[in-house]
Order: sequence, then structure tokens, then C-alpha cells
Amino acid sequence: MYLLSKKSLWLSDGSMGFGQESDVAFAEGDIIYGRVMVDPVQNLGDSFYCSIEKVFLCTGADGYVPKYSPTNAEYGCLADSPSLLYRFKIVDKAQPETQATSFGNVLFNARLAVDDPEAVLLVNQPGSDGFKVDSTALFQVALGREWYIHTIYTVRSRDNANRGIGKRSVEYQHHSLVSSGKPGAGTKGRKKREMRSPPPLAWEIGAENKRGTNIQHVALDRTSKRQIPRGRVPPDGVLPRELNPPSSEVSLVTVVGGVAVGLLTLCLAAITVTMCKSKKGARRKDALKGSGSSKPMMPPQSHRNDSSEV
Repeated sequence: MYLLSKKSLWLSDGSMGFGQESDVAFAEGDIIYGRVMVDPVQNLGDSFYCSIEKVFLCTGADGYVPKYSPTNAEYGCLADSPSLLYRFKIVDKAQPETQATSFGNVLFNARLAVDDPEAVLLVNQPGSDGFKVDSTALFQVALGREWYIHTIYTVRSRDNANRGIGKRSVEYQHHSLVSSGKPGAGTKGRKKREMRSPPPLAWEIGAENKRGTNIQHVALDRTSKRQIPRGRVPPDGVLPRELNPPSSEVSLVTVVGGVAVGLLTLCLAAITVTMCKSKKGARRKDALKGSGSSKPMMPPQSHRNDSSEV
């Protein structure tokens, strides 16, 4: 099983291998692409059909690391345990109505590849199957809590492909324990056996039932959120609808640029008004000075005695 961050790699045939692409930390907002496949190196992929039946999420309490080890009575995320802080079944192919859809108010948006119209390339590969889930819900726990994804899958040969699988989940099959001996001791012993007995989900896991299980740690990157610049396409070549920025959002650079342009416009307007006022004042002064010097001074007329006058 591989946990991938690139959709294009999730949909590929896996012939080139995943290498370090499966060892990646998911930022808040990333989509976790899970993939279960028959080892392509053995060239068995075309001879078998792989089908994911259930997917679980869980995180341990007090530093506990969930692991699947039936011999040590450890069953990963498949059963409730005091060692688990949170446990969710996010995918159930046989009974989808029993799935957990959210953690708090944040949706998992978990979906099998067969239910995803965009995953046709993966669905058409008989030796592979996959699922996807949003990582946002996983960031609601405190720093230091580690999440794990646990899957149950079936691997069938082409000869048995048409036989199908049981329609009813093994979780909901009822079993009874019959005790013998004294009632008191029998009841006490039954409780002890019930606590140590494997959960119903683990009863049918094994090569004889063509059902396997795998658990993987989910590495989270809490230092950043996934951001896709407007108009750009992420490296995987697919722009998820969940990550498209809303049209109402305005970037900080746009706001700062608008404010700067507005202030510059006001400053230019103020300078223009000041220059116009100074020019008008200078013109008035020149007009006043010109009116006192350009007209000649006429001496006052005096009446002189003229001999011709009588």
C-alpha cells in the first residue's frame, strides 16, 4: 500500500515504481491518495484482481503506535481499544451507510476509486485499487498525535473473479461463545476470552481467505497549507476543485498595490493644485506692478495769464 500526494501518480500503472513519492508529508488541504496493488515486479498484476473493502483511520493515545500483530493481540485500527484515542471507518464498500463522514465539523470526503469518475485509469488496472481522503480533518488533533491508515482488501485470481465477495460486512456477523462448567467461572472465563479474542474483522484475514490488510503511517506537515496560485496548475497536472481559491478572495499584494496607487494619485493631485495656486499668485503680482509704471505721469495743469485773454 502506498500513500501519495500526486493524482497523476495515483492513476499511473505503477510500472516505474513510486520511489520517494510515497514518503511524503501532507500539508493541510492536501488530498491523500491511497493505493493498494499487486507487486508489478512479479508480473502478476494482470492475473489478479485487487479490491479495497474497508479503510480505517486511527491515532494512538499516550504515544501508542497502532500496528497489526494478531499474535500479540494488536489489531491496528480494526477494533476499538483503550490504546486508541480516535478511530474512524471512512470507507466500507459493502456497507457505505456505516462510514464515518467527518471528524468534528470537517468532512473526510473519502471515496473509493471505483466511485470516482476521474479515476477510470486506476479502476481499469486489475491488479490495483485505490481511495482518496482529505487531510484537513487530521489536523484537528494536538501536535504530536500521529495518524495511521489501515486497509482491508481482497486479491482474487481471474478464475475466481466472478465469484465476488460477501455482501454483508463481517463486522455485523453475530457469533456466540458457549461455555461449560460452573456458571460463575464460565462467565468470568468468557469475558476474559472475549477481551483477548480477535475482532470479527480479523477472522477472515489471511491467504486462505484471499483477504489481506496493511497499515501505513500518515506524515503531516503542520508548517504550511497547500496554496495554488491563481491560473497555475500544480505539479501533478490536476487542479482539484476543492483547492480552487474563491473568486471573492483578494490577495494581499493586490490590496497593498491598490492603496499605494491611491496614495500616489492623491499626492499628485495635491502637488498640481499647489502649483496652480502659486502660478495664479505670481500673475496677480505682475499685473499690479505693471499698472503703476506703464502709464506716464501727467503734470497738473496750471492757469497762466495770457495777454490775449481779456
